[in-house]
Amino acid sequence: MKKLLILTLPMLMQLSAQPLLQPAAQENAPAETSSDIPREIISKVDPSVVSIQHERAGGTGFIISEDGYILSNGHVVRGSDAEDPTRPAKSITVILNDERKFPAKVLGWSMDPDVALLKIEGEGFQPVQFGDSRNVQVGQKCFAVGTPSGLRRTFTSGILSNVERTDLNTETVVFQTDAAINQGNSGGPLFDQQGHVLGINTYGFQGRNNLGFTIPIHVALDMIDDLKTRGRFVRSLVPLYFTSEIYDELAQTLGVESGVLITWVMPGSEAEALGLKSGDILTAIDGNSVNARSKADLLKLEWDQSVREGGEETTLTVLRGKQGEREEITFETTLKEMGLLPQFGRHAGEILEHRYAALGLGVKELVDLHHLIHETPADSSGVLVQYVEDNSTADRAGIQKLDIIHSVRGKEINSLTEFRQELETALQENDLAIQIEITRKKLDVVTALAPDYALKGKKIVLLAAATEHEFVDVMMRELLAKGADLEICVPGKSALVRPGLESKLAADVDVSDASALEDVDLLLIAGGEGSRSLLKNEEVLSWVKDRIENKKLLATVGSAGLIPIKAMGGKLELKITLPSADSSRALLQGATYTGNDIEKDGSLHSSTGEERDVIRKFINSLSNALIM
Repeated sequence: MKKLLILTLPMLMQLSAQPLLQPAAQENAPAETSSDIPREIISKVDPSVVSIQHERAGGTGFIISEDGYILSNGHVVRGSDAEDPTRPAKSITVILNDERKFPAKVLGWSMDPDVALLKIEGEGFQPVQFGDSRNVQVGQKCFAVGTPSGLRRTFTSGILSNVERTDLNTETVVFQTDAAINQGNSGGPLFDQQGHVLGINTYGFQGRNNLGFTIPIHVALDMIDDLKTRGRFVRSLVPLYFTSEIYDELAQTLGVESGVLITWVMPGSEAEALGLKSGDILTAIDGNSVNARSKADLLKLEWDQSVREGGEETTLTVLRGKQGEREEITFETTLKEMGLLPQFGRHAGEILEHRYAALGLGVKELVDLHHLIHETPADSSGVLVQYVEDNSTADRAGIQKLDIIHSVRGKEINSLTEFRQELETALQENDLAIQIEITRKKLDVVTALAPDYALKGKKIVLLAAATEHEFVDVMMRELLAKGADLEICVPGKSALVRPGLESKLAADVDVSDASALEDVDLLLIAGGEGSRSLLKNEEVLSWVKDRIENKKLLATVGSAGLIPIKAMGGKLELKITLPSADSSRALLQGATYTGNDIEKDGSLHSSTGEERDVIRKFINSLSNALIM
């Protein structure tokens, strides 16, 4: 009955902004300790609370196991990659109460519920004890612990002011407390008076004191296995229908004593095929009576169903028909795992955007929930336009955000892979006008992309030890969109299979032939997984040395910056940059390492290549060098 989770989508879709409600971000505020908290309880919980810091911000967390698992908020660890909403911040550091510092790995995170699971390696970790968040009461005493940036932790006491808040447009009920939640305390624990965790502190009202909100700890614990093993929280449901609570007045009107009202069944869905209809009253799940008199009741019921396993058998019992003529019907079905979520409400989304910055266009795989959220035709197919840059090629073509591209060069598009095949083939062939057909709400629009092809006629070899690294794909997309004559060389492989590109992209380059690069305008070497193997490839080192000595354009991304250093036998006189993790090795070999995101020195161009935006700036810099 996983479908219940979906019932909340209409409510969540209304949440486009929260002008007052904000995560508890960092701020320099005085530390404080409430005298209402017994000293022995403070001593008990203090070693379990940690500070979390990274390049963008930080917050608080707490240790939940002796082997170093930590809970916090998703928004505390969230990254800044506009194209990959699942990417966490990099270089996360966890600081314990004794000032020990540990690098942390984010195993998984979510923005709704706002929960993250991290892992640190080491010994001597003291975990928290969990309280019973399903049976809390208004007025129950509690206290919060947090670690504002640059300050010692704070302890603030209060009570649970509300234990069934449903008006914050979250997927679950949340607690409200008047224990002061200082900025920077996001992800910290809310304890009962015995020092047992009741929840994760998450939201606060900007400009108002003592109004904070907490995710019940049982919600976070329900998510841990998925976050640990799958990197995201995976819901289960019967796709796809919405429900509503049956409040007292509605119960009287319907003439029922209990149940949940089915308000909408998606046409063509498995729920419709099963036989569910709008107006049915759900009375039991797996033989157990269900009842939702309030929004809080409904959210709790939805949550308990959504955390069940995909593939699990379930039985739904409904009442159908007019009052006095109703029949009871039982349906047997299987719960389905919910796919990747698009962005809506508080959900950051889980679907990767494929952006062509040179075209000013970004698209995503189209899923059923997009039709519900954006009210697009349910039978439309293609890819969803997620990004259009002002005054770009896509903008000049009249393409708009939330358009559905369903045809490229006259070929129908049913998936992101098909879109890439057609678009990138057109770019590879330098089509002057690429015909695009669009569904916009209920309109059909025909237009054409007219790329600038600034690098038309420029021959570029992209050398990579492995092609699975995501930034190799980004570089390939941008170079094709700029019209480059691109060949991809993977030593040991005769061809590279990529969407839209024929095998010629790799087959024409022979690493054993030093003359293969004589007419190449740019040799671009990608870092990433496996790139260190190129340090042992004598042919590659010979290529690189030849280009440096003859002042031919050479570029390195990421750890590939070690290759010219090795090729020149430690006598590289040009400045170079690469990831900080490789800096000591570069310095030991006599290189002039700068640490800048992008470095240019003569014919040698280099980039740390650790972020998508940096990669794109680097490609633009190389384009300028090629055009000059």
